[in-house]
Amino acid sequence: MGPTVHLLLTRAWARECGFSGEDAEVIAQSNLAFDARFPARGSLANLTRHFAPWAWLWSRTYFRRAVGTRDLVMLGYALHCAQDAVAHGTLGENHLLADVGLRREPDSWDMAPPGIKSRIERVSRGRLLRYRRLRGHST
Repeated sequence: MGPTVHLLLTRAWARECGFSGEDAEVIAQSNLAFDARFPARGSLANLTRHFAPWAWLWSRTYFRRAVGTRDLVMLGYALHCAQDAVAHGTLGENHLLADVGLRREPDSWDMAPPGIKSRIERVSRGRLLRYRRLRGHST
């Protein structure tokens, strides 16, 4: 979903969920940096971080780490995996269908159907609010 979702919208959603500007920036920057740290074509393990169903498991793993250690970078990673799981589909089906011209480019926020946009926002806000609730995160 590129910088629109992984940086700009994540930053805005974090602020709207009560994180400070500084914390929202850490979350958003780590979300955006995730692709460089774990490029999908880098390895099979990396690939699993970007496509459902495994990306949901990675998101949960990073979220637990974030909560357990108060690590906002891990929270950004958890958001990235969840956002990609929604956008890319199961086993990357949305990318495969786009490659043969049967579906939109799954990494384009502007071309995403309203339902996908809504689900990405809901999943992102849900994790942000849950982190704050579990950690009693004061900003």
